[in-house]
Amino acid sequence: MMKTHRKIHQQGLFDSQGLLPKKNWKMALLHIVLLVIVVLLTEISGAQADMIFDFQMKLAHKGNAEAQFKVGEMYETGRGVEKNMQEAMTWIKKAATQGNEAAGYKLLYYDLQKNGVTKDNKARLDELQKAAEAGDGYAQYYVGLMYSRGVGWDKSNQAALDWLGKASLVGVTAAESEIARVNEANQGAQLRAQQDAENQARKQEEEKRKQEVSRKEQQRKKLEAQRKQEKRQQQDAAAKTKAEKEKKLAQQREAERVAAEKEAKKQQLVAQKEAEAEQKREADIAQRKKKEAKKKTQFESDPCKGKSARFLSTCR
Repeated sequence: MMKTHRKIHQQGLFDSQGLLPKKNWKMALLHIVLLVIVVLLTEISGAQADMIFDFQMKLAHKGNAEAQFKVGEMYETGRGVEKNMQEAMTWIKKAATQGNEAAGYKLLYYDLQKNGVTKDNKARLDELQKAAEAGDGYAQYYVGLMYSRGVGWDKSNQAALDWLGKASLVGVTAAESEIARVNEANQGAQLRAQQDAENQARKQEEEKRKQEVSRKEQQRKKLEAQRKQEKRQQQDAAAKTKAEKEKKLAQQREAERVAAEKEAKKQQLVAQKEAEAEQKREADIAQRKKKEAKKKTQFESDPCKGKSARFLSTCR
């Protein structure tokens, strides 16, 4: 919806929380009195409301513009009569046609609410603002209402409370209900903001917790991977050491086997040589014995033959 942005320079009657400053104690007292009046008015019984409606309707039929506006409002709110927006608009338009300013302001509000600020209602909106600045209570109420609902201007609860407070001080009782609604909305907004902040804090805390869990999990996985890598390295080193030992042992055994074979061949050669030497010795012994036996045989057959014969006396 199109909005017109006009800043109105007025001294605020209310503080940031929608309360009257302490220095305006007279105004605060009047404010309390008006609140009491509003409460009393809201306590009017159904029968009394019916009587008020009947009285206002009689005046409205006689052409009283203010009564016509009141009848329209009662149809609008359902107070004293069954709620009927069609009848409400009929009587409010009649009152506006007769120059009732409050009725005109209400029709302008509905126009702005439905169509936004247009070239057809812009002039009337400016007139409403001027009337509010001039002290018109109903104009101040509708300016405050528009600020509180975001109609015609950007929504501003502080500006709404300021203008509604001015209207309530000059007897516009509807302003009191709107002030209560705005304050309740402010409190609700503050509560929602607090809840949103708490929810956001919880979300951040939960996200922080999740990040911490994720960080610890990543750290655990990293340490586990590191331990596995170290274990593999240790296993590889052990396997390498074992392989080297086995290779060295195999080489040692091969060397021992080769040395044993060499030693066996050497022993075999020595044994062979010893056997050959023994065979030669035995052959020499046998040959010597054979020669000695031959000599003996020759000696026995012919003692005087041979070299030893010269030593025998019988052979001389």
